[in-house]
Amino acid sequence: MFAHMTKSLVSFLVLCWSLSILALPPETQLNYKGSLFSHFVSHDLSKPNSQIEKVIITIHGSERNSHTYYNSVEAMAKRVGVADKTIIISPHFKEAQDTLVPGELYFSPEGWLSGDQALNQHAISSFEVLDHLISILGDVKVFPNLKDIVITGHSAGGQLTQRYAAGSAIEKKFPGIHFRYIVANPGSYLYLTANRPVKASGRCNFNDYKYGLDRLNPYMQKNAANIRTQYASKEVVYFLGEQDIISENIDQSCPAQYQGKNRLERGQLYKAQLEKEFPASKHYLYSVPGVGHTQYGMYTSPVGQKVLFQKF
Repeated sequence: MFAHMTKSLVSFLVLCWSLSILALPPETQLNYKGSLFSHFVSHDLSKPNSQIEKVIITIHGSERNSHTYYNSVEAMAKRVGVADKTIIISPHFKEAQDTLVPGELYFSPEGWLSGDQALNQHAISSFEVLDHLISILGDVKVFPNLKDIVITGHSAGGQLTQRYAAGSAIEKKFPGIHFRYIVANPGSYLYLTANRPVKASGRCNFNDYKYGLDRLNPYMQKNAANIRTQYASKEVVYFLGEQDIISENIDQSCPAQYQGKNRLERGQLYKAQLEKEFPASKHYLYSVPGVGHTQYGMYTSPVGQKVLFQKF
C-alpha cells in the first residue's frame, strides 16, 4: 500500500512540475465582425497543419483565469503524447474591469456564460464567438485531418458549455467532425422542461433562461424549436467531483435551489431527470473520487484523461 501511495505521489509531483515549466503562449486576439476577442492557443490557426486531429476548447470559470485552464489541459495532452496533433484553445471572456485592448469585447458576469450579447457590441454574443472560432477550426483547407472537437468548461465555464451545447447548431456545418461537450461542476443547468427534481422554499420563475427555456436570449431564440431534440442527440458528459458538496460559493438563487443543494447533487439529479424524459440521449456521467471544486483536480485526474482524450 505504501509503495502504491509513493508511486501516486511521485506521479502527482511530476505533473505539478510539468505544469510549472510549461511555456504559456501569448494571449492573442481573434477578429470577429471588427471586434476583438482574446484567447490562448497552442497552434497557429491560420497556418495549414495536416497533423492536427483534435481540438480541445477549455473554458474558464468566474475568475476568468483562462491561462490556468490552458496549462492544465496542455499538461495532459503532453502527458498522453498527443500535443503535436491537438490544438488547445482557452477563450478569455472578459468583463469591464479586466485589462482590455482597444476594440475588445467584454460581457456582464452572467452574460458571457449564458450566451448574452457583449456590453460594448450588442450585435455579438459570447456563443457567436464560439461559433466563429469553430468555423475557423472546421476549415478543411487549414486542418484537413481534424476529426474531434471537445468543448469543456469548469464551474461557470461548465454552465457556458452546457447551455452552448443546447443552443448551438454549429455541428450541422461540420458533419465530418465529432463533437463532445464536457460539463464540469457547474453551479446550475439549463433544464429542457419545466419539471424540477426538488422543491425550493421560495416561489419564482424557475424556468426562465438561464435555468429553463422561458424568456430565452436572442442567440437561444434562433434555434428554440430544436433545442430539446438537438441537445438530447449530442454527446454530453457531466463531469462531477465527488467532493464538490459545499453549499458556499454556489448559486443560491430561487431557480437554482429547485435543482438541488450542491453541485454534485445538481449534476446527478439533472442527469437522472434527463434519462427519464429523454431516454435516447447520448449523455454520460463520470465522477472523480476525492476531488472537489477544482479544475486542476478534475482535468488532470485519470477520469479527466479518459473524458478528454478517449473515445466512448
